[in-house]
Amino acid sequence: MIRKLGHMTPDVRQSSQISTPAAWAVLILSITQALAVFVPLALFDGQPNDDGVDLFISPAGYAFAIWSVIYVLAIITGVVFVRERQSGTQFGQRLAVDLAIACGAATLWLIVSAASIDWLPSILLTVMAIVLLDAARIAAMPVDESSSTTTLVRITIGIYAGWATAAVFVNWASDIARSGIADESSVGWQLVVLILAALVGIAVTYLYGAALPALPITLAWALVAIVVNAWSSSTSVVVIGVVGILALVLAYVASRRRNASTPAVALRN
Repeated sequence: MIRKLGHMTPDVRQSSQISTPAAWAVLILSITQALAVFVPLALFDGQPNDDGVDLFISPAGYAFAIWSVIYVLAIITGVVFVRERQSGTQFGQRLAVDLAIACGAATLWLIVSAASIDWLPSILLTVMAIVLLDAARIAAMPVDESSSTTTLVRITIGIYAGWATAAVFVNWASDIARSGIADESSVGWQLVVLILAALVGIAVTYLYGAALPALPITLAWALVAIVVNAWSSSTSVVVIGVVGILALVLAYVASRRRNASTPAVALRN
């Protein structure tokens, strides 16, 4: 049963508190990242500056619709943070700072991507993935009683962290191909990138999947989109993608079992 934050112990309530500047930073930057989507339209008269490469491991186009979900959830989370000054998790201030950094980096990422600045988008996306995985670690920590805010934060962070974790590998692969370091028509090195992405996804699913099921679901969403895109062009990518999806399912089951068998830990810092 979902409980209100007022039922949390004083120690957890203190830990879940968010400062006013951090709460407003999340809200403002979550709005700017959503508005930054329109930068390509403003700069290129409705034609985004797309000099991207055609990779075997790129997700099918429909998968990017998940950004709309991320934008909406981030804004709602920002509104809740401003209103309640609570995260519903342990270490609320750090989680809010992580989310604010991710939203700010996403804003810059959209702008520099539209300007076709090589490497910088991948660096920004790496920053996003790092802080969002830290936020996932925090959101997955146990609380004495869950709240509606806890649920919202775990869904938001789970989806955002899952998508950023998958996207960062594709972004780096695109930069590698665009720079001429590797041939975009060669599937071998792209399989290595895909395997690395799957291994990282499996690891974070095992660590945080039980508390954040939205994370492995989003990772699976990305892998399914990669399989769909590669269906008629690369059997090896399809096979690795399917194996990765099955491994995510197993990692999630293992995470649930691990979570169930782990004694409750003290919530005091």
